Amino acid sequence: MPIYTYRCASCDTRFERLVRGDTTVTCPECSGRQLERLMSLTARPGSTGKPADLSRLGPPAGGGCCGGSCHSHSH
Repeated sequence: MPIYTYRCASCDTRFERLVRGDTTVTCPECSGRQLERLMSLTARPGSTGKPADLSRLGPPAGGGCCGGSCHSHSH
């Protein structure tokens, strides 16, 4: 279910919509249906010019799902 950016040809409003299947999209301002789907830019890791710090992803350093402190199951 992608999020698309649209521009209304009638009133020039720009907006985003989450589109599911055969959803009919209309302008939130004027209910117009003549819409132009615009190119959307997505954020990506490291887009600030620095390499992305992915060191915090994955299981905690202590091991297990929560470092062994949840006591809901054995690690």
